[in-house]
Amino acid sequence: LWNSIAKRRRSISDTFYDNGLATLRGYLQDKGHEIKIIDWARNDFFQSLTPLYLARLLRFIYGAMKKSKSPWKRKFLGAVSIQLQELLSVIQEARLKMYLNNFARRVKKSTAHIVGIKLWYGEAYQNAKYLVDLIRKISPQTITIAGGYHVTLYEKLLMEDSAFDLGVVCEGEFTLDKILKIIDEEKGDWNKDVVLAKIAAYAEAGALENLLYRKDGQIIQTKRREVKVHSSKSIPVYTLDPEKVAIHVMVESLGCDWGKCNFCVHPQFYPNYALRDPEEIVTEIKSMADNGIGVFRFAGSDTPPAFGARIATRIKENNLHVVFGMGSRAIRNAQSQFDALVASYSTLIRGGMRAVFMGGETGNDVINDCVMNKGIGFDDLVWSIKALREAQKQAGEKVFLSLAFIYPAPLMGKVTLRQVEEDNMRLLKETMPDSVMITPPGPFLHTKWYNEKDKFGFQIDSSLIKTAMSYEYVLYKPPHLWPKLDISLEGRSFAQLLVECNDFRVRVENELHIPTDISDEHFLMFYAAGIRSAEQIEKMKAETMLDIVSCDYRVTNQLARKVNEFSRKLTQT
Repeated sequence: LWNSIAKRRRSISDTFYDNGLATLRGYLQDKGHEIKIIDWARNDFFQSLTPLYLARLLRFIYGAMKKSKSPWKRKFLGAVSIQLQELLSVIQEARLKMYLNNFARRVKKSTAHIVGIKLWYGEAYQNAKYLVDLIRKISPQTITIAGGYHVTLYEKLLMEDSAFDLGVVCEGEFTLDKILKIIDEEKGDWNKDVVLAKIAAYAEAGALENLLYRKDGQIIQTKRREVKVHSSKSIPVYTLDPEKVAIHVMVESLGCDWGKCNFCVHPQFYPNYALRDPEEIVTEIKSMADNGIGVFRFAGSDTPPAFGARIATRIKENNLHVVFGMGSRAIRNAQSQFDALVASYSTLIRGGMRAVFMGGETGNDVINDCVMNKGIGFDDLVWSIKALREAQKQAGEKVFLSLAFIYPAPLMGKVTLRQVEEDNMRLLKETMPDSVMITPPGPFLHTKWYNEKDKFGFQIDSSLIKTAMSYEYVLYKPPHLWPKLDISLEGRSFAQLLVECNDFRVRVENELHIPTDISDEHFLMFYAAGIRSAEQIEKMKAETMLDIVSCDYRVTNQLARKVNEFSRKLTQT
């Protein structure tokens, strides 16, 4: 199993342990299969792709640009930096392709008949396609399988765009187990075509769910496996590595308890909401603690506070010392449930919660209702956050809140963009989150924004889906450096939408002095590293951003080491 990768870091959280691949290994090993994970998303690997002298030169130039008061000097340094970035990109691509070529040759020499690839968006997807083409050329008898959210979202379209033999959507462990059992039945010399034909026969008989396969030049998709209301997952099996960040991404739920937002793709992944048993979650936490991991990020799109409190209660009852972050929707009619909400949040904080991600989307109720179908409004957001802050006081621990906005939003002729912006600012002044995540609107495949694009004012070119599969979506890039995307909204190009998004981001930073684009994952890392004051966080954000744009990862790697030490010490208390 190979974890697809871009040639440079996109975020300081890129090197978390990959729970998806480890869960596959845990489940499949329990079924008697032999699994090896190849995960290059490590601190040392990213650094190995970049000549250090070039990265440090870029870091120096960016620092000089920031300090300079001369427009001409900044323009000159900017031009130099672009040329150096292009040179750096060429070197990184050459080095990564060397690794990929070596990997394909190792596949040829190995006894493995299957290479499964966890796909990520953008450049990582392009690199995965390159690897599959290499394997087909160097080791043509090897079966390649696509997995992960990317194939779950794009399904047949992704198979048409790539050379994968098979694709597995949603929960891959069950389908992979059946495929491997089919292969185990093979006797004599290995023949890929015979095996693929046998897999296709099982699929046609209804014995393989969640599968994409090829037959007679066509791509066929089997039915989805129903997600159980109380979902059970295997405990991930990691290969411990000091170059990974010792934070475990915990699957505590699948899907979303609302699941109706017009812009959201979650229903495509899991059409119904499924919770894991808190006792099972605690068992997994204990297993991670045995491996020296005491920091967790709950992976569910929404952990309702009441359910989270049940998990936190089990954590305390088992005398476990952990720190965790999670995503959580605002609660509908939060004011009328204020005391109960405070109690749930207090239990969560006492159990170790230190960071929360909350989707606000907008402070305008008309947009939240008609455009977003968010299911909550301005007052719900305000009172949910008030409850979190009150719980914080009662528990005596700081919780970092990252509040997400989509801006600009489709207006549908109902309000003005100016009104939406002012309502957004009013919400932020009322709640004062620790960070604001601001992203431009995107009509992703399978969302209502995509399916009913005319209604919401989107104009989409027919080439969008193919472009979107490989699109490198990176928030830190200035608007003029984003690749062209064939989307417009109510007559404004995507480039103009990026400018409007960035202008709002700058206004939030300048007028409210709230940092932007710090997620709950980042706050979790900062907290674990002892970086907790607003001043320290601002400084660390600036330093790690310089790391990412220059590819000189010294500060980020030092941060990771501090997180790992904190995570390990937690498990010993």
